[in-house]
Amino acid sequence: MIVPTQAVDGLEDCRELPHDYLLVGQGGVYAAPTLVQTVLGSCVSVTMYCAKYRWGGIFHALLPRIGDFPGSRSSGDQYRYVDSSIWSLLREFAKAGISAKSLECKVFGGASPLHQNCDASAGNRNVQVAMEVLANEGVTVSASSVGGYGGRKLFFRTDTGLILQKRFQVKTCRDCGS
Repeated sequence: MIVPTQAVDGLEDCRELPHDYLLVGQGGVYAAPTLVQTVLGSCVSVTMYCAKYRWGGIFHALLPRIGDFPGSRSSGDQYRYVDSSIWSLLREFAKAGISAKSLECKVFGGASPLHQNCDASAGNRNVQVAMEVLANEGVTVSASSVGGYGGRKLFFRTDTGLILQKRFQVKTCRDCGS
């Protein structure tokens, strides 16, 4: 696991926290303080934080809607899709009596690393679905960092809701001189 080596406000004591690294199609709600990391390109992560209980939820989804891929699903795939990931996190919070309206929600990712800056790009579709589903579920998005051509590395502290984002650019072969 890579942990910030310099002191960053709110992340000073992260070395003592359990760490979790999310791959594509993973996510969950964390009742215990945890530092969760993930790296995004066109994929989307949504973080949800409940200040009252100090719980955080996050996922790393690849595809926009679960209904668009009925033949390729298997059990445990809910975090591969943006819509079902949001519903899954909201269900987990609801089981603990935490309403969607009480969550602080942030959206990340949806880049077009192949420089496909159009509405039909995978990243744009993922972001559009995230915003639509969150609005339909009554969840207010307090912040977002979406789109563009570069990737993002996220560090999410589940007990405070703090997120550190590192941006990076994907260079094409022309840019690299290859």
